[in-house]
Amino acid sequence: MGFPKISIVVPSYNQGQFLEETLLSIIEQKYPDLELFVVDGGSTDNSVEIIKKYEQHITWWVSEKDKGQSEAINKGFKRATGEIINWLCSDDLFTPGTLFKVADYFSNSSEEIGLIHGGTALFRGKKELRNDWGYSDTSLERNISGMAFSQPSAFMRKKFLDKVGGSVNEDLHYGMDYDLYCRLACVCRFLPVKNIFSRYRLHENSKSSAQESMFINDWNKVFINVCRNAGWEEIVNEISQTNIFEKDLLSFYYPFSFTPDKKILNQADKKKIVFYHYCYTLKSWYNSGLIENSKNLAKLISEKYPLSWVQNENGVPLIMKRLKLPTVVIRVLKKIKRMI
Repeated sequence: MGFPKISIVVPSYNQGQFLEETLLSIIEQKYPDLELFVVDGGSTDNSVEIIKKYEQHITWWVSEKDKGQSEAINKGFKRATGEIINWLCSDDLFTPGTLFKVADYFSNSSEEIGLIHGGTALFRGKKELRNDWGYSDTSLERNISGMAFSQPSAFMRKKFLDKVGGSVNEDLHYGMDYDLYCRLACVCRFLPVKNIFSRYRLHENSKSSAQESMFINDWNKVFINVCRNAGWEEIVNEISQTNIFEKDLLSFYYPFSFTPDKKILNQADKKKIVFYHYCYTLKSWYNSGLIENSKNLAKLISEKYPLSWVQNENGVPLIMKRLKLPTVVIRVLKKIKRMI
């Protein structure tokens, strides 16, 4: 039995200081049936020089101006022919042996498994920070309500990617991965595994560090959109009546190019889906310093949902406890924490 072909897309722009290490983390896997696409957005640093250095290992590459990371990912997706597919940002890394492990998991899983995800190791410079496994609860409700796992450690069957449109949404620059996973959750099952598949680099210019508040805006848009496409207008109406989210987030909509599987969606606990999304939002708002927004949302959560749900939600009880303090005190505490 041969190895299934794997396609990896590397979107990049002015990441020459990290790009070589990223490419080597893929090439040194020595996976026998690999397609590697490098899509550079017209970098002005040494990125092209690095790409040319490893050109013999690259299936196709380009360096030209684009509309951002989402378009770059799609350029690679359009050319990919592998059975398994993922993208790896040019400042992140795959851990040794990842592609072989992923191939083995897919080869030994049922065909209804469309996505397999593992953990990621967070690091900054030479300092290892922690392993991120996402949520231990890997239910449908989790996967629809927010980013339940790390993107670089999530590999898809291309047949399901094609089924849900074959691309990420280029109107989204921060939540395109969550949007894609929402669509996939409507047509296939996800399988969590206990392997660290990637290393996620934190640095001052990384999107997750520099623009955290922008992510939740996209996630709110995506959540409303998936509810509309699932026919859950009652959720949209419920959220609209709370006045928690800005109106422009509530108005985001694009019709899916496929029909969600009702057998999958009918199993969903809608109340839990909304609760989980509120909790994702609360943590993001709090971390971004949107204290008044966080206080309003915390009040809604405590009034509307069982205390047992709140107590079992990772990180939420502590945030809700802190939000009872005066805003000025919270800001001082957050500043002290950043300095430590």
